[in-house]
Amino acid sequence: MVSLTGSDSPASDPASFGGPDPVPHASGSETPFPRRRDLRNSDKDYSPDDPATNPAAKTGQDVPQVAEKDYVKAGRNLPAAIGIGLLIGGVVLASLVFFPISFLFIILVAIVAAMWELANALSRSGSLVSRIPTMVSAACMVLATFVGGREALWVTFAASAGAVMLFTMVERRKNAVKDVSLSLFALTYVGLMACFVVYLLTQPDGNLYVILFLASVVASDTGGYVFGVLWGKHPIAPRISPKKSWEGYFGSVVFAAAVATILALTLFDAPFWTGLVFGVVIPAFATLSDFSESMIKRDLELKDMGTLLPGHGGVMDRLDSILPTAPVALVMFSVLPGYL
Repeated sequence: MVSLTGSDSPASDPASFGGPDPVPHASGSETPFPRRRDLRNSDKDYSPDDPATNPAAKTGQDVPQVAEKDYVKAGRNLPAAIGIGLLIGGVVLASLVFFPISFLFIILVAIVAAMWELANALSRSGSLVSRIPTMVSAACMVLATFVGGREALWVTFAASAGAVMLFTMVERRKNAVKDVSLSLFALTYVGLMACFVVYLLTQPDGNLYVILFLASVVASDTGGYVFGVLWGKHPIAPRISPKKSWEGYFGSVVFAAAVATILALTLFDAPFWTGLVFGVVIPAFATLSDFSESMIKRDLELKDMGTLLPGHGGVMDRLDSILPTAPVALVMFSVLPGYL
């Protein structure tokens, strides 16, 4: 399930966080250069009067500039974000409604992709995350949870941790402690958290629990994005995520409470106030999860974890508010009346 929250744009130079390099300007020129040939692999400097570097010099006419789309206010390519979000959301919802077991395949694909992105990102710190062992271990944990429940999950998680340490020992790495720590962090952050969603799926009417949970998170992200873009003026933590505002958080609570209340009454016939509880708790933990990933990306000088989803970033950028919130949702389903 994907959300419509935008990726956190760093407050400093975008080039240092994975953005495009700034276009160089000629000395004394106050306007950007026209389109020119790619000189990155040559030693020839750009000259506005040289036909070899400036096509406009051949005709004496200016080469028309291609206007770049301005996504400053929206923070993303909004049409692409909406299209990809609706497509993936529709596929996820259809799988949960018509063939719930197929959702397990969606989880496996998403978790393997997210683990790959996170392992690549964490490796920028100078340590080496064990990509293949963590990806295989995460997939095994998901399957074990679906087949054997909680007991199988913890056994598989312990075996996976041992496998990661053994793999690191066999490779005789110099920074073994850091490598193992980051690998286990990735395995916990992605693999273990995803297993709580799988565990919900295995319960009676588990597909309905997953729908309520995912819909609440998506509503929280959507409300935060809409209110933040329209009225956001007071950042919550500007040093970590300058675009997340208190106005956006209020929108997260409003949207999540509305959606959770409607689904609680229609899907479970639970007391309406349980939906309000979801509307308060889910946005709080989803926002904390967003801040956690934003902090990681800033430390690694990344804008997005990946580029697989146009308008959204990577798979991990869309799971950042879902994964750590899953165990919180399981606790609420266990203690609130009308559910587990």
